[in-house]
Amino acid sequence: METLSIRCNHCGAPLQVAGNTRFVTCQFCLSNLEVKRTDSSVFTEEVAKIAANTGMMAESLEVLTLQNEIERLDREWGIEQTNHLVQGRTGPRMPGNPLFGLAFTIFFAVVCFGMASFAGSFDAPGIFLLVPIGMGLFALTAGIMGVAKGQTRETARSQYQMRRAEMTQMLEALKQK
Repeated sequence: METLSIRCNHCGAPLQVAGNTRFVTCQFCLSNLEVKRTDSSVFTEEVAKIAANTGMMAESLEVLTLQNEIERLDREWGIEQTNHLVQGRTGPRMPGNPLFGLAFTIFFAVVCFGMASFAGSFDAPGIFLLVPIGMGLFALTAGIMGVAKGQTRETARSQYQMRRAEMTQMLEALKQK
């Protein structure tokens, strides 16, 4: 069996180990060592330092993972925002207040139903009754759908903000370690 002469990485004491030994305890300082091999050399490294380095790398990996997750969340929210932009005369803008939209919808529907009622009082042909009624029903349906869509967007925004705050708090806690 082949024997190797190496030195303890902690105290420098000479050690004799078998050629296939992977771990050894120094008989002088009692350090736990890992025997490392390269093409040109054989040396030892303290297991405690390896564990500490592994722990630091794991914490760094956790920080990087959280940072990437926050960036992904922000990117997805940005895409979501871009998808909801409305093209206006001066460029992209966010949709208006849903309550104003609902108020306008109700006003428009009342005007349409009033037109139908007015046309009905003159015994107008059926088309003069059906078109305003249809327009009023369409306006009410579109208004209700707009409010529901606005509520969905508000819920998504709230969830995004909560998730981002939670991840940011976790990241700050990791950085303070």
